[in-house]
Parts: sequence; structure tokens; C-alpha cells
Amino acid sequence: MPAPAPELLDAAHIKEDSEGGEPVVPNGVAMCAIHHRSFDKDVLTVRPDYLIEVRRDVREERDGPTLLHALQGLHGEKLVLPRPRAAWPDPVLLEERYKRFRAAGWCT
Repeated sequence: MPAPAPELLDAAHIKEDSEGGEPVVPNGVAMCAIHHRSFDKDVLTVRPDYLIEVRRDVREERDGPTLLHALQGLHGEKLVLPRPRAAWPDPVLLEERYKRFRAAGWCT
């Protein structure tokens, strides 16, 4: 999910503060505000293999080009990862988050 300008990016926590998540780079994903909110509300998730999944009900909704391009079009895309591997999101934390997404019944 590349952004045209770094000032438009947020740091989305994978494991939330309320769940004991630490404010460290591997516990985060850089996202724009709409994707950050969607991630926090389980509208979209990032799997441990760095593929993006969008909730089935959101993918099936017909609402116009913003929904189509901003969310639905991300389903199945690979997260754009930073060059230094040390800055990649932790796949163990992503797996924990993905389990919550699956438990809610949002998977494909």
C-alpha cells in the first residue's frame, strides 16, 4: 500500500497496546489513514505471508470507485515491504492478528 508522501502515513499496530503490544517497528505496518482504520476495525488484514485480505462482505459490496480501488482492489495483493528486513512486520504477530480475523468469519 504505497503512499505518495510519507506525511500521509500512520503507524498501525499489529498487536494493540491494550493487548500488550509494544511500540516497536516489527509490531507495526505503515498505512494511510483509511487503511489504518480498516485494519483496526478488521475490514482488512495482513496475513503472515504478507498478503492482504479484505472482508468478504466488503468485497461483495457495490458502492463506487472509492470502495473498489481503496479496499476491494487490495484483496490478494502483497504488502509492499521496506528494504531492510529488520523493518518488516513480524509474521508471528501477523498470525495472531489473522487468527482474530478468521475467528470473526471474515476469510475468503
